[in-house]
Order: sequence, then C-alpha cells, then structure tokens
Amino acid sequence: MGARAGEAVDSAVLGPTPPPEWAETLRQLTHLVRAPVSPPFWWTPRTAFCGNVETRTSPSSYNLDGMNQQGPDDPPAFCFKLGLAGWGHFELDGEQPRKVTPGRGCFAIIPSRHRYNLPRESPGWTFAWIGIQNPLMSARVAKQMSAVGPLVELEPGQALTRVFLRLVRGAIKKDFRDRFDVELAMWEFVLAYERWAHEIRDSSGEGQRLLDDVRTRIVAGLPRAIGVDALAAEYGMSRSHFSHFFRTHTGLTPAHYAIEVRIHEAARLLRETRAPLKVIASACGFVNASHFSKVFCRYQHIRPPAYRRATR
Repeated sequence: MGARAGEAVDSAVLGPTPPPEWAETLRQLTHLVRAPVSPPFWWTPRTAFCGNVETRTSPSSYNLDGMNQQGPDDPPAFCFKLGLAGWGHFELDGEQPRKVTPGRGCFAIIPSRHRYNLPRESPGWTFAWIGIQNPLMSARVAKQMSAVGPLVELEPGQALTRVFLRLVRGAIKKDFRDRFDVELAMWEFVLAYERWAHEIRDSSGEGQRLLDDVRTRIVAGLPRAIGVDALAAEYGMSRSHFSHFFRTHTGLTPAHYAIEVRIHEAARLLRETRAPLKVIASACGFVNASHFSKVFCRYQHIRPPAYRRATR
C-alpha cells in the first residue's frame, strides 16, 4: 500500500519545491519523519493504519500496480495520496493518466486496477499518504468514488485536509491514546470525505431537489410501489441512464432510495396511527406484514412493533 514506515523519505528538501500554500505543511511533516516513533503493541495494519510522506525522484523506481499491493489474505483497503510538491501520475483502470499536483489528492481501492508512476518529465513528486485496511470503510469510500470520481481538490485549511494530515502525523508519531482513538480518527476521515463528496455533488442544490421530487412521486403513488423503470420513464430516460443520473447527483441508487421513502412513510404511520402492521404494509406498497417487517428491520435495525413502542 505504498512505502513502509521505515522507507519514508526525509529528503523532501532535495525534491521539488512546494508552492507557498503547502510549504509549511511539508516542512512540519518532514521534521516528523526525521524522528519516527515505534508503534505500540496494539498497532497493526488491521487495528490501525499506515501512512507517511515521501519524495520520489527516480521514474524507473516508482511504478506501483494497484493489483499487487495486498497479500492474498488481506482485507479490502483504500489508499489516499495528497500531492505537496512536484507531480506524479495516477491512472485508473486503463484511463488516461491524471496529474496529481500540490493540493490534488487521489483515492484508490486496493486491490483494483490502478497505477501510480513518476513520468520522466516530472521534476519529482512529494506526497503524503495513508492506507486503511478496513472493509466497511473501504466500501464507504468506494461508494463515494463511484459518484464523484477518485480525485479531490483540497486547500490547506479544509476539513478533509485537516483530518487527513492528522492521520499522517499520527502514523508517524503514533500519538493516539489507544486503538479507539485511532478508529475514531479513521472514521472522521471517511465521514469528512463523504461530506466533501456530498457538497461537490450538491453544490447547486440539484441533488436535494431531485430527492425531494422523487420522494413526492413515490409517496403520491402509494400504495403502489413505483419501480425504477417507471421513475425513469417520468424523467424521459432509460433505466440505466436514470440510475446513473440519480446516483451521480445523490450518491444513492434510485431503488435503494425508493425503499427508504416507503420505510420512512411506514415509520410515520407507526408513530401517528394505531393501524395494524398488515394495513401499514399494504398502504406502503409491501407484499404483506412479514415482508414489511423484514425490510423495516433491515433499514431501521428495529422491528416495527418495537419501533412503535419506542416512539409513542
């Protein structure tokens, strides 16, 4: 997943010159790398994470294949690299290489068909990186990548930048109190990325308007459960085109969201009425009370009768 802790390059001063806005960040990280700290006994790739800052100046020695960065028994992981000086290339699944310059970061799922390399025309590449081996976190990151792509544009003071650099510093200093602090910091990074992705998708408010419009159509169509084909037809699109359009703007699949809307409507009826479960199930487009209970429990993590008791 990149260099091991002992392979960190503290010769960033010999690499490319960082732009002024990233110079202080690079200076601080380089200072930390010169005095690495041994990890506590509980720090392992699966209970914590890895990360560092590196400078690469030799094109012939830096060409990483994303299919060869994990062992056969390792869980899914993700890596994030943020350029600090110079530039390198990131290539995803045979697409055109993307230039990763200072302030530009790239996410990658491991294993997957991606590649990092240093082109011969590059003056060198200094970047900070983290790698996290956690299937749930990796799945959350992959979901956002599918909606907004693997690249992010960051500034030094942004929330996502701050939590990322906290992880990089923590990977070098090992200054977390315990493994619970480590897990909290990792989740803060994932959630900061999800918030960033949401803001990018919905910068014009189009995503929220789309959710509101589709919700209105689904509720108005009850007790009939409106399928994705019918929603797509109302927007004048094919099923595949509408699914892609909806996911790009909301981060959700239309089928998943349609069920969420019906579950939320059922939850409202559980709170506000004394109607039997079979009546609520029918009113919200479910086949029967048993099917409704199973789906409700899957989405709300509580069975309908218990939900009704807890919210009365």
